[in-house]
Amino acid sequence: MRISSAIPERLARVLTGVLLLPLAAMAGTTGKIAGQVTDARTGEPLPGATVIIRAQIVDGRETALQPVQGTGADDKGRYFLINVRPGQYVLEASVIGYQRVVKRPIRVEVDRTSTIDFALSEEALAGEEVVVTAERPLVVKDLTSSSAKVSGEDLKALPVEGFQEVLTLQAGVTRGLGGDLHIRGGRSSEIQFYVDGIAIANPFSNSLAVPVENNAIQELEVISGTFNAEYGQAMSGIVNIVTREGSESYRGSFSVYAGDFLSRRDEVFYNIDKIDPLAQRYAEADFSGPLFTPKLKFFASGRFTDQENWLYGRRVFLPGDSSSFRATDPSQYYLERRGDSAAVAMNPYQSLSGQVKLTYNLTPKIKLSYNLLASASEGQSFSNFYRFNPDYRPTSYTRAHNHMFRVDHVLGRRAFYTLNLASYENDVKSYVYKDPFDPRYRATFERGIQPQFVFSTGGVSPAHFYRNGKTYALRGDLTMQVNNAHLVKAGAEVRYHKLKNEFFNVEVNPRKYGDYAVRIPPLSSFDHDAYDRDPLEFAAYVQDKIEIKDLIVNAGLRFDYFDARATVPVDLRDPGNKIFIQEEALAYRSVKAKTQVSPRLGLAFPITAQGVIHASYGQFFQIPEFSRLYDNPEFEVVGAFNSIIGNADLEPQRTDMYEVGLQQQLTSFLAVDLTGFYRDVRNLLGTDLHETYAADLYGRYTNSDYGSVRGVTLSAEIRLPSHHLTGGFDYTYQVAKGIASDPRQKFFDAQGRNESAIVLADLDWDLRHNGNAYLNWAHASWGGSLIARLNSGYPFTPARFIELRNEGRYKGDLFLDLRAYKRFNLGTVRPEFFVKVDNLLDSFRRDLLPQVDPRDEAAHRANGLDLINTRYQFALNPASQPVPREVKFGVKVDF
Repeated sequence: MRISSAIPERLARVLTGVLLLPLAAMAGTTGKIAGQVTDARTGEPLPGATVIIRAQIVDGRETALQPVQGTGADDKGRYFLINVRPGQYVLEASVIGYQRVVKRPIRVEVDRTSTIDFALSEEALAGEEVVVTAERPLVVKDLTSSSAKVSGEDLKALPVEGFQEVLTLQAGVTRGLGGDLHIRGGRSSEIQFYVDGIAIANPFSNSLAVPVENNAIQELEVISGTFNAEYGQAMSGIVNIVTREGSESYRGSFSVYAGDFLSRRDEVFYNIDKIDPLAQRYAEADFSGPLFTPKLKFFASGRFTDQENWLYGRRVFLPGDSSSFRATDPSQYYLERRGDSAAVAMNPYQSLSGQVKLTYNLTPKIKLSYNLLASASEGQSFSNFYRFNPDYRPTSYTRAHNHMFRVDHVLGRRAFYTLNLASYENDVKSYVYKDPFDPRYRATFERGIQPQFVFSTGGVSPAHFYRNGKTYALRGDLTMQVNNAHLVKAGAEVRYHKLKNEFFNVEVNPRKYGDYAVRIPPLSSFDHDAYDRDPLEFAAYVQDKIEIKDLIVNAGLRFDYFDARATVPVDLRDPGNKIFIQEEALAYRSVKAKTQVSPRLGLAFPITAQGVIHASYGQFFQIPEFSRLYDNPEFEVVGAFNSIIGNADLEPQRTDMYEVGLQQQLTSFLAVDLTGFYRDVRNLLGTDLHETYAADLYGRYTNSDYGSVRGVTLSAEIRLPSHHLTGGFDYTYQVAKGIASDPRQKFFDAQGRNESAIVLADLDWDLRHNGNAYLNWAHASWGGSLIARLNSGYPFTPARFIELRNEGRYKGDLFLDLRAYKRFNLGTVRPEFFVKVDNLLDSFRRDLLPQVDPRDEAAHRANGLDLINTRYQFALNPASQPVPREVKFGVKVDF
């Protein structure tokens, strides 16, 4: 591995900064319990009272914690417990001469303070104890910006397969037509994912680098507001995941289930009427407990998925088939069809993922932990053009793993520090045949002439794609409760990336007597690109959470440093140094490191006993995806708008975000949160156009786009324990506008010889009205949950009116998902039989069905091309429709 001599010097400077930083803290993985202990009769404080976490509650069972976490009250009876993992607990307060009071369940959430007060009565009998059932407050009084938290228990109850589906149930979060997540109108790449306090993002795309399955999640947090300074490299939102740890006693679960799609939309989805109850197969399990000694605990989980999925093609043609449409007389067409016409799954997916987490209590105050997340998957993406030649398409193979080693050291009741070393890797390969010299690639160059508006009649994809991203991160932290009012955090982290990317199209060279030789084109070729880059990041922040009687303040400041460690062309009229060939030092220059400072401020203050106003402001910066920085590393330009070149000198993208909101409890079972927000987005990634001395035209990434998002969210939580019901709903009104939805929009307009309109237009994922609701019912051994999603429709550009970009609107959508179960109790074993139905109503988008001019259809038929397909069949793309109704049955066993 090549590492330049500059890296050790830069790393030394960065590490010195880490060591000199007086305080450091990681992204939130723990919460806080605080309150006051008083005399129940007089109301006077009880100094010296002892408060301990007596047990943890998991799946309704209490388990004593080892070591015990506790503290003493000060002279005013006030106490606090920091560094408490999210979950449900049993809390006990005691003092000599008074009854012990036990409260359960106490729910602790990441970066939140659970306020639990105790009123103790004088003891009449020795050892007397009072047990109180604690009600979780509907209003979160220390919420300074919009955030939603979902516990692992809630994930189990909902009819969802992955946590990404839960994200879309939160106010301000939507999905685009392609399924990508968007928070408050931002691009999908503007979201940052944290796992156990470390950002685990694929640097090429900013997506989650290693999958995390639902059964491994302790708590999931979605921050859609002005997130604190501890979070960085994100502009629209944060997804913070805390994974489970080993339990004090052995426990586990496993489930298996299967199903298929039951849809009446056979005019849209080919082969959907063929029912196979085992077409979609799933299995998952988890197990935890002590290992060899009570000090060492483990948690292990795994999930297997094998899906044929819902998009099928028909093998009418084989890759080696050859066709000729040169003749004007249809009777002279040469059409070779050697396929067996079998139905072929065109978006199949298989994956195996898992987690192993070990925690060791070296001493009562020092805990060591190791966490491994790993996954392997393979699948294919649907392509409508190859519906009759499905063997053309490549298969993608993804391998990912994440190692995290962490040390937690409690310095006293007021402080603890954490050291974390992490490394993760994401590796992707994509091809049809693994061997690029496979002679079957010759089929691509032997298939004859392909006419318009006809599905592929032969050939095989010549593309080979390889991408590997490794990241190494070192982070140190110290959290300190300075006094009862100030919880101070600060942090520093250094991240080093090693990126490899290669793409080429296999070539075939003619030989004598009609023979063909398969080869990999040279790097100098337009069809072969490869690069190896090693960018460096550093970040530091300081943050103070101030909690006084009538005011909560989150104030912070963040510093970010990024060095792309790459070069850019000096003369953009000869970017590849092909015309006036110069020395490398003259043709290219090294880019300078980028720095930015981001202030964050959030406030929350009560206006009534059950009402809290919150307001916040922040500046947020993000380096564009690394794939944009390093694209087309040799800066090759050929023809008119056939190429885009990367730009390692891109500036950070910037968002200024404002929000103000009100939380109000309306009844004993209902609370609402009304929040207004505004985002001003600048330096957004776009493209500009250039011309070379040789009159070639190309695009180049630049910070040219702008966006603006404003909106209002209304969310509510409902709890009716007497009716065994919990639920909630949210509504978002949002206007998301920008210069372009895709950074390459200006380049695409130039390709199509259209003039780009430099005006704000609705973004592709802009849903003006979006609502979600969920309902959980659980009584004795029966239960169920229902999710409803409703929106007002996505924007689109009317046909042949590029200047009216996204002026049209599709009709809205309504989707329902259902889960129902029956549980049995057989001692310590609890089997559960369940059914899940996704898209219960089998909803689809009728206005996305194609409209074909009868004259075009007649011309297509007159040319004899309907021997293969009609114009309507060619225009109908089933991938543009929602996933049809899917029904799954299974069994789950807890033990």
